[in-house]
Amino acid sequence: MTENKILLASANVLDVYQGESRLQHDVYIEGNTIKEVCPHGQLSFGEDVEVVDCTGKTIMPGLMDCHVHLCMDPACADPAVIAAKSDADLTIDAINHMDALLKNGITYVRGMGDPRNIDIVLSQAKKEGKIDGPDILPCGKLICMTGGHGWQLGDEVDSPDEMRKAVRKLLKAGAGHIKMMATGGVMTRGVKTTSTQLTYEELKAGIEEAEHAGIKTATHAQGNAGIRNAVRAGIHSVEHGFYLDEEIVSWMIEKGTFYVPTLVAVYEILNQKDSLPSYLVEKAEVAKDAHRASFQLALKSGVKIALGTDAGTPFNQFGSARDEFLYMIEAGMSPVQAVRSATCIAAQLLDVEDRFGSIAPGKAADLLILQNCIYDEPGTIKAPFVVYKGGKRYV
Repeated sequence: MTENKILLASANVLDVYQGESRLQHDVYIEGNTIKEVCPHGQLSFGEDVEVVDCTGKTIMPGLMDCHVHLCMDPACADPAVIAAKSDADLTIDAINHMDALLKNGITYVRGMGDPRNIDIVLSQAKKEGKIDGPDILPCGKLICMTGGHGWQLGDEVDSPDEMRKAVRKLLKAGAGHIKMMATGGVMTRGVKTTSTQLTYEELKAGIEEAEHAGIKTATHAQGNAGIRNAVRAGIHSVEHGFYLDEEIVSWMIEKGTFYVPTLVAVYEILNQKDSLPSYLVEKAEVAKDAHRASFQLALKSGVKIALGTDAGTPFNQFGSARDEFLYMIEAGMSPVQAVRSATCIAAQLLDVEDRFGSIAPGKAADLLILQNCIYDEPGTIKAPFVVYKGGKRYV
């Protein structure tokens, strides 16, 4: 089959590292890879090249969402209902969610816990070209304490040795990273967000096992004490982080720990509070101000912040990265910082920076063509745009 050749001509191309827009540049694609990026008119090409006029438009890398639950349902607030579904139903749901993600410009995701390792299978199917959608860094099942937050979707452990075995089982199944639950959370009934769950010793054992295999770890961590345990133990990314403080933030900077705040997850619960159980809404209400303050502290201090949404949680749609982008700007990020959070910094966290997260020769042709420059008009992220995934136009 003839390899596609595409010239995206005369666009404004975002340099996410420099925070600049290169005016009137061409992006030349062969197959699934960017081959050239240069000022308009410098390239010569044959009749077999498809030329797309992008005059006045902006090209940016595809968005990366570092926290999604592919098998969860934004219309369902009960994880037990999700866990009770058959493998076939979970897979069908996840494939539909992958379609929604890509249509919303999200070209790479990190799975953060689904029952029965469905995202591991889907990640491999995507690599083999059997299904469309974003690329996936899967974790399979999450790991929690017995009865801890997310127990319906995970493996329950109660000692460092049990943790080691759980991690080894996930590695055997093909997990690309490991997620552990350091604290309680909003969606689990009868559990406080501030409660400390997996211990320092358990987290340390899990991190060591993952590092032996050369893969990273992430933690659901909302309460202060649990965040401390995870960061001290060497976790690679803190998810949510409702109650950060200056000492924790200083450790995160020293250790290179990433922060994935998922602001949109709390906002969507509060936006739909009349449709949700009171215990869930009450926990979100209590946490919202501290969550915002923690984000602002991390931002001010220079913590590496990667975009993630917790898509699949109540009313949190697959595609809410576009909303998270704007929420982060509203909370203090500049548009340049928000773009980096959703592209090159996310790629660093996922260990795929050599291939994804920016526009340069040799990188994957995962691109968005926007109507306006997102640096000048951040709201353009909510306007219709064109999505290229692996050099093929998807929408």
